[in-house]
Amino acid sequence: MRARILIATGLLLAGAVAARAQNPQNPQNATLDKTDCLPREQNGVVRATLPALTTGQSPRLYFRWREHEDFYWVALEAEPGNRYWAIPPKPEHRNEQVELYSAVVDATGRAVARSESQLVKVTDDCKVRLSEKERGVAENLTIGETSAKQQGQKVLAFLCDGVVTRINHAGIRRSDEVCRACVIAWWQRKAILIPAAITGIGVVVGEAPEPSPSRP
Repeated sequence: MRARILIATGLLLAGAVAARAQNPQNPQNATLDKTDCLPREQNGVVRATLPALTTGQSPRLYFRWREHEDFYWVALEAEPGNRYWAIPPKPEHRNEQVELYSAVVDATGRAVARSESQLVKVTDDCKVRLSEKERGVAENLTIGETSAKQQGQKVLAFLCDGVVTRINHAGIRRSDEVCRACVIAWWQRKAILIPAAITGIGVVVGEAPEPSPSRP
């Protein structure tokens, strides 16, 4: 009897191992490289290794100000050998730690593979030199949202610099209405101030002139 139980247990364990090996969507197959730091008010680079993607799957890096509300995400850019990298937006001065994890999601946005979360310090002396390709991504960021309340709001504790496009929690892409509005307002103000500075047009208020001697 005991022998039968042991054999049955062994078969169950063998079946579980085989099923695990055949399932490429195992959440443990995604790993996030250790990131020592992120530069304050500058862009950093985060790297990951993911399983081979199938049709309809997308690689993402999720991020947020540590323990503050919902995550945002940016796309992970592909390199050879199932290697990926991503550029999060620039952390604000108040943002001292960023929480990150990498994931593979299906067409519905459901995670089919995910790395462990990682907490990364934001420091003033963190030195990161972006490549030309990385710089191009940093200047044209698309930020994904994971909750309805994030729409119409600035990315919490991250700067607007480089943020161009947003994708809401339902997968609808749009121009970033918050950061774009700030840029437009800045350019409008600049357009008014620069001509005034060049031409020197202004109003000078001084003492009233003395009356002409020919007048009473």
